[in-house]
Amino acid sequence: MITEEALLYHSVMMNMFLGLLFVNLLIPYFFRQNIGSEIRATRISFFLYSALLSMLAFTGIILFMLANSPWDTRLTIMTTAFFMLSGIEIARSIKLRRIWMAGGSGVLASWPFVLAEISVALFVVLFMMADMKDAVPV
Repeated sequence: MITEEALLYHSVMMNMFLGLLFVNLLIPYFFRQNIGSEIRATRISFFLYSALLSMLAFTGIILFMLANSPWDTRLTIMTTAFFMLSGIEIARSIKLRRIWMAGGSGVLASWPFVLAEISVALFVVLFMMADMKDAVPV
């Protein structure tokens, strides 16, 4: 019972995180006319990204502890994805900061990073869905 509720919270956080990633694709496009607004909106999205990724990791740790499961391939993939997502977002923020300091717009620079983040997150989701249906031997 408690494990199912923790899994529900974790999956809701993952859906919110994926939603934020898709919004991050559009933020630079919506604010491309005004660099100040683009910077402000992107900084807010950096904060939300960090908060949601941390909440996702926290609910995952709670789920891991409640399920009392051993460390396996699934947990290794999720942990690796967490560090990859963190690294990609740090690289994105450094790249955008350099562009903004030079006075440019980060519309085209942001998309490859966000698409990489979406692909990592979707890979993990699809892998876990396939694993739940025993389609992928772990």
